[in-house]
Amino acid sequence: MNSDKLKYADKSAETNKDFKKCLVIGGAGMLGFEIARQLYEDGKEVSVLDLVPFNDNRFKGHIGDIRNREDIKKACIGIDYTNVTGRVDVVFQTAAAVWDTKTPPKVYDEVNVQGNINVIDVCRELGIKKLVYSSTIDVVVDGRKPIVYGDESIPYPEKLPKDHYCRTKIIAEQIVTKANSPELLTCSLRPAGMYGPRDKYHLTNIIKAAMSKSNFRLGDGSAKFSHVYSENAAHAHVLAAKNLYEGSPVAGNIYFITDHQPAENLFDFMKPFLEGLGLKPPAKSIPYSIAYPMSWLNEKINPRSVFNTFAIIQTCIDHTYTHNKAAKDFGYEPIVSKEDAFKRTLEWFKQNWDILFSSRPV
Repeated sequence: MNSDKLKYADKSAETNKDFKKCLVIGGAGMLGFEIARQLYEDGKEVSVLDLVPFNDNRFKGHIGDIRNREDIKKACIGIDYTNVTGRVDVVFQTAAAVWDTKTPPKVYDEVNVQGNINVIDVCRELGIKKLVYSSTIDVVVDGRKPIVYGDESIPYPEKLPKDHYCRTKIIAEQIVTKANSPELLTCSLRPAGMYGPRDKYHLTNIIKAAMSKSNFRLGDGSAKFSHVYSENAAHAHVLAAKNLYEGSPVAGNIYFITDHQPAENLFDFMKPFLEGLGLKPPAKSIPYSIAYPMSWLNEKINPRSVFNTFAIIQTCIDHTYTHNKAAKDFGYEPIVSKEDAFKRTLEWFKQNWDILFSSRPV
């Protein structure tokens, strides 16, 4: 390549890195809100699409569902439905049907698979250049062997898992990866076990267990599990978008996103949060050799119970990951310390206790 062409290529790459208008799908959630906030503080115009009202005057709020292409399209363009020149430059897709025993199986396919197909189709129709998709570490969990500081070379399970969340997230990630092209640049980020303000699943479920009569540790305490604080995960998404341009290694790629190493046992990690909320951490434990067959039997009797084989596998077998590839390709490192992450998360739960839980710790 001659010098003139080289200058042009460099200028083109820099131009593609720039973006001004963003849509965060799932922006009312833990991760989506942090992405929206960081983008706003970086001077971007931010719109949010979510199922629930989003009352924050920093962002343009849209109520909608990714199962409906028209909802996505309106959020990407704005009120003037014909003003394609006013479309967003990048879409952050964080919405998903998350793991919940009460969710009907068809909802996972409608949201996690067809919903993401709808997002991709709308991006292509409107000429939106960038799509950053929030995947999960669960896409590589096969339940048979531990993962110790695994990287992106870990393959998907040989057979799609029976768990509908994992199954549909695998399919969605594959669809997003395959969609990458010069017309629509895509990448997928796999946050580890996420926690932080607005956490209604991970830490909340541990708190509910601590408040119940079934407050047990699972396993012998040796298994480690990787976590990531929501602000750090959001930072990774913003960095990925800034480095998502034609010719970049980020385009069409997949990345694990984790926090400060080394990883801890899940129950050891959660202990300070429980104590800070006036709850007693579990003292008694159930060994993996007993917990797994119990959970398998319980699944047969009570399919909607949270005491199932997937939960046992996640807590009793090592599931740790490294973000070295994200550090190399787009410079990701955690921006919030473990200590500050703990303080901010604990404070949010204290302030929102009455909304999340029906009773106070004794």
